[in-house]
Amino acid sequence: MADARTAILTAEFVALTTYRLDGRAVTTPVWAAADDGRLYIFSNAKAGKVKRLRNSGRATLAPCTFAGKITGSEHPAAAVLLPADQMPRVWQRLIKKYGLPARAFAFYDWIRNRIGMEPSAGIEVRLTP
Repeated sequence: MADARTAILTAEFVALTTYRLDGRAVTTPVWAAADDGRLYIFSNAKAGKVKRLRNSGRATLAPCTFAGKITGSEHPAAAVLLPADQMPRVWQRLIKKYGLPARAFAFYDWIRNRIGMEPSAGIEVRLTP
């Protein structure tokens, strides 16, 4: 059986837990594509998880189902919001893993960017010891 880190890095869906200012945890199932031991995630730039990550990069990750049911061990992590110019690389990783559905999201994001709307936020998450 794979260890907890490998299970997270290879999971189809990952439960990303971020923390409110008062310390309460908020867990969200997300797509995550691994590259060089880090996970790359996209999110609406106005989403709560993005706001919480602006306040603190503290996070936890766990493999989960599409609906967010945790299927393995949680692991502490550090998350950072990426600069907008890194989004093409985030999309490349996600498209490589998820194929056409990710390509559709990337295209939608490209259109939003072209018409002056705020593009998606890229998140890089590193599992911590």
